[in-house]
Amino acid sequence: MRAPFCFVVMPFRPELNYFYLYLKKYAHDKHGLRVERGDHSVLTKALMDKVRDKIIEADVILADVTSANPNVLYEIGLAHAFGKPVVFLTQDDPASAPVDVRQFEFIRYDLERHEDFLAKLDNAIQNVFSSKYRTLYDEATSLLRRFNHGTTSSYGSAPLEEFQARVMRQEQFQEVPSTDALEQRAEFLLPKILAEATDVATMRKVMAWVSSPND
Repeated sequence: MRAPFCFVVMPFRPELNYFYLYLKKYAHDKHGLRVERGDHSVLTKALMDKVRDKIIEADVILADVTSANPNVLYEIGLAHAFGKPVVFLTQDDPASAPVDVRQFEFIRYDLERHEDFLAKLDNAIQNVFSSKYRTLYDEATSLLRRFNHGTTSSYGSAPLEEFQARVMRQEQFQEVPSTDALEQRAEFLLPKILAEATDVATMRKVMAWVSSPND
């Protein structure tokens, strides 16, 4: 697995630049997402060609539909055409959204009440990726049972949401090792599933178990 890519579509308005930078840093630090929008780098092709390519590449789209910007609505249409999950953001009353997108759930944001906004954003991002990481979580849970049995321990597991966040953050720097690299995969997954992941003695036990032959 590579670090998931989030593409942001929003009006290119100066007053939204700080909001974009805020989103970019938060989604990167909290969820390990690579975040870009259409003006991320110097253009070597027409803007809409670049936007289309980024939408195709994206694992999730964050779409700010404030003021029903026509370009944003067009890009949302592209995202839906390519089967990409879209998280809708707005400063407006959701009831005022264009009829074609009013059926979807919106996260209304007001940075004076950012705690509520971030909680809803966290939940939406977790939901987008939950199926992808559920399979990995089940594998890590099985691995933890083997570790507990092999070390006569009784360590608990982190909840799925925490496991997912840990893996997504680590994917910024390292892909999940393949199933052919058993030791490296165990070394990657065990610290992510352990509830006591910050305990030094526990981590030493994990490293010792991973590097020794075990069933």
